[in-house]
Amino acid sequence: MRKMNHSQVIVTVIVMSLLGGVLMVGGCQSSGRSAAVRLPGSPRLVGGGMMIEWKAPESGTVYLIEERTGKIIETRSLEEGEVYSFTATSVVQADELRQMLGIKFSRAHFQLYFEPAGAEGSTGESPETTEPVHTWSRS
Repeated sequence: MRKMNHSQVIVTVIVMSLLGGVLMVGGCQSSGRSAAVRLPGSPRLVGGGMMIEWKAPESGTVYLIEERTGKIIETRSLEEGEVYSFTATSVVQADELRQMLGIKFSRAHFQLYFEPAGAEGSTGESPETTEPVHTWSRS
């Protein structure tokens, strides 16, 4: 077995420390940015869970987000009094969500955010121009 000299030991320790530091700081963690941070304006959290039914107090936009992955599942404009509903009622829908999110449906953490239409930074989209990407069970 070959012995390492003093300078080889120091170089090896420094390289391993730097590699470990890089992995701890950036390589092994998520981006740390919640999807809510990336949303326009300042939406407020109004609901969450596996089954969501929420009535808009005024016109605005709702954002359904899966918090663990940070993915935006759906964006939809609502009029005052309109109800937003979300639930995966079939194995097919749960499987589609699993494929889209990359995690088991049972581990998903859905959150619903709302941005009033008149709020600063809101997108100002009309309800006619915004279509959901997926159609889920709605009331």
